[in-house]
Amino acid sequence: MIPSFQKYLLPFLEVMNEGSMMDINTISSKIAKKMKLSDQDLEDRLESGQNRHLNRCSWAKTWCMKAGLISRPQRARFEITDEGRKLLGTGIKEITQKYLADHYPSFAEFSQNRNQTKHNSVDFVKSDHEEVTPMEQIERAYKDIIGNLIDDLLAAVKEQTPKFFEELVVLLLVRMGYGGDFEDAAEVTQYSNDGGIDGIIKEDALGLDKIYIQAKRWTDKCVGGPDIQQFIGALINVGATKGIYITTSTFSEAARRQIRNSGSLKIVLIDGQELARLMIKHNVGVVVDRSFEVKRVDVGFFKPEE
Repeated sequence: MIPSFQKYLLPFLEVMNEGSMMDINTISSKIAKKMKLSDQDLEDRLESGQNRHLNRCSWAKTWCMKAGLISRPQRARFEITDEGRKLLGTGIKEITQKYLADHYPSFAEFSQNRNQTKHNSVDFVKSDHEEVTPMEQIERAYKDIIGNLIDDLLAAVKEQTPKFFEELVVLLLVRMGYGGDFEDAAEVTQYSNDGGIDGIIKEDALGLDKIYIQAKRWTDKCVGGPDIQQFIGALINVGATKGIYITTSTFSEAARRQIRNSGSLKIVLIDGQELARLMIKHNVGVVVDRSFEVKRVDVGFFKPEE
């Protein structure tokens, strides 16, 4: 398991004390050996796709540089400073953000600037137990935002009429690539009966196959085994082979078991959480409030010194 971010600071400095100038890839390899990280550990990635171990090594490099413990005498190559050797000479057992802020004014200034907002200055010392890199903080904050958005979306959908919900389902499926266009898809969803099917949509723009839909805008009621059993029966009655059951609520284990025992039928269950995630992914019922770009140095742009 990859250690927490601040656990990288001391090993980083110790590796830097082993030899002369090194690039970040060499440093990260040495740290991996020092920490006895497994191949599986080294494959771990952030949600952005960046390698977690390399990300933490890179931020440990930044923090050590801000504290004056290492320097960059050549492009993309680093070495320990006298201040870094002095710190290791104390026999220190752990390096934390608080320690760096308390002992190195340059790092304290960096920390304060990093945690400062437009209207309020956050006490950086409170982040002493921060165990993740800034990139991971962004991803965690993004997860929180998405979680809140999912709750808000579901609440908004549940307040609408069943007809609105059926149209929303059609629009979502069209945005996902089914049914051609909305007008074409809307025509086929007029199909309805009392047998557990709310509509039909083309699987593709040419209509080579059809997908039968059941949409339930429920607030608290869980979709149970009998509900799915009725849907399966309706599919069999019309000779269908594919179906989608969409609800704003949840599916019971009995309902999911019915799907596993449905034989050759291909049925997809979409609960409220998944529905909201698909709406966000395909921009149904949401708009972009603001966006951010996280950039890094393009090392390929800078030619190494001869």
